[in-house]
Amino acid sequence: MTTRARVLLVSANRERLPQPVVPLGALYVAAALRPTCDVELLDLCFEQEPHEALRTRLAASAPDVVGLALRNLHDNTYSEPAALIAEYAELARTIRAGSPAPLVLGGAGFSLQPERLLAALGADHGVVGEGERAMVTLVEALSRGERPPRLVSADAATGAPVPLGRARGAVLDALPAPARDLTDPRYFAFDGTANVQTKRGCAFSCTYCDYPDLEGRKVRLRSPARVAEEVAALAATPGVSHVFFVDSVFNVPRSHARAICDELATRGAPVPWVAYVTPLGLDDELAAAMARAGCVGVELGTDTGTPEGLARLQKPFSIDDVRRATSALRAAGVRDCHTFVLGAEGESLDEVRRTLEFADALAPSLAVFLVFTEDRADRALGPASNREEILRLLSDVAPSRRGFVVPELGVRFGAKISRIVAARGLRGPAWLHLG
Repeated sequence: MTTRARVLLVSANRERLPQPVVPLGALYVAAALRPTCDVELLDLCFEQEPHEALRTRLAASAPDVVGLALRNLHDNTYSEPAALIAEYAELARTIRAGSPAPLVLGGAGFSLQPERLLAALGADHGVVGEGERAMVTLVEALSRGERPPRLVSADAATGAPVPLGRARGAVLDALPAPARDLTDPRYFAFDGTANVQTKRGCAFSCTYCDYPDLEGRKVRLRSPARVAEEVAALAATPGVSHVFFVDSVFNVPRSHARAICDELATRGAPVPWVAYVTPLGLDDELAAAMARAGCVGVELGTDTGTPEGLARLQKPFSIDDVRRATSALRAAGVRDCHTFVLGAEGESLDEVRRTLEFADALAPSLAVFLVFTEDRADRALGPASNREEILRLLSDVAPSRRGFVVPELGVRFGAKISRIVAARGLRGPAWLHLG
């Protein structure tokens, strides 16, 4: 390899429903590599002929290392992952045919099932967990002619390789800003939404959730002032009309969320935004502060409408917390989208019915229903055992309920809905308009 390695990062995600998502992780990794490498990003999301685009870029770039980022293991209809993994494998074969460079896998989807995907795609190496420091360390080792382990993670402080699952996460304010100049402008032409992280890690223990596996249980915070500066810069970016805070939970810690809101408010609430939130601690005061800062909608992982279901899922809030949070959001004029994961951890069909009744009575702006399936390699739960019965129940109930969305059944979800939203020139996350 040359002294300054040429790295081609390939974002494999092509999901555009309900809207395409900027590959923020790849932008962070690109920024981390730039001081020592020449970095290009090929984003396949909008490519009509992804394999031809890949062959063309490989020939033009002659990379020393190719990184293939796998964001998801299923599409947004929550179909079985086999078809998507087969697509990834085809991309890997195209890379192999077009370049002798080592192929490195990474991304959230890869980190959930690294051994399986490394074998299925026939890659040389895989980066598990946060990629910024680990990818730099791996490329440096390859540049020196070394033979690093096939699966690697790296300590964020030292860059040294560590056993999988033992890496300390990065101090977020020490990371370079994501390389947003590499963002395909078609994302913003589609719906105007840019994504921002204010933290990484989740201290909760919800039984089915991937976030602690991907980011750790220690919550690492970014400076509220830096977050607000990033949002203000994005607000001035051509095509950007909204920001999505993509933390697992925006409002935990509550003090950090409030500080970000205050910083945004002092800057005049530069752009409308949405976030993932928990009902825990989401009271009138915080909801009002979020609205003043520009918040127009939130997505709540409510998951179930029964107390026993919340206990079984180890959710940190109660049914009354959900009702109080919904009331606070409505008082503040913030739209609410509740996601329910049906059939998780042995939820019975009777409990599913009670959850649907709860959602009906709650009457949120939108209620999205997913049927449980397990992505993590270390849990052999598979899909919900009563999956077909749940889908039949949803097909009977959801079409007649205002704001009920079932991606797997195409209820208020799909390409037709996206075309309608685009034709009307509606901006921001699609769910803001579906209710």
